[in-house]
Amino acid sequence: MAILLRGKSECPLCGKIIVEEEAILYTSFTSNAKDPLFMFSDAAVHTACNRHHKLGEKAMHYSEKAMFLTARVNRKCVVDQRLITDPDDHVFTCLLTSDESEELYDFNFITINRKNILRYSDRENFILAALKFNKEGKWGSISNFNFLDYLLTSFNFNKSFEK
Repeated sequence: MAILLRGKSECPLCGKIIVEEEAILYTSFTSNAKDPLFMFSDAAVHTACNRHHKLGEKAMHYSEKAMFLTARVNRKCVVDQRLITDPDDHVFTCLLTSDESEELYDFNFITINRKNILRYSDRENFILAALKFNKEGKWGSISNFNFLDYLLTSFNFNKSFEK
């Protein structure tokens, strides 16, 4: 969840400091710095700016979806529908892309138990879609940590998938 320091935090939509105005605090719902919704992820924005921005409603939808699906009571594995109680076993894909025409879009917000990854029926399709998306330069990171690479490692990607 975003941290708001009134009088210091800058709204990423208008560039002005958030002082007394109402603000929306977004959860971190995407790690893809190249996605148009990235500016909202883990950010504090003026409520008015959000309301008037063409992507504000879409960002709110995905943020709320991420918050709902990551709540402990909703962490059900896509493979066996069992609740994942050990945080070390929880793998969550978050919003990988907001572009509905991308193959990778189908793998947004997947919750899977690390122990069931090899049993996931769409595992190979996920790996191929992620590799293609990455190869086409559609993924970006703002640090040395690349979340898409982390997911590929988590899904036991090996070089035999690369073509």
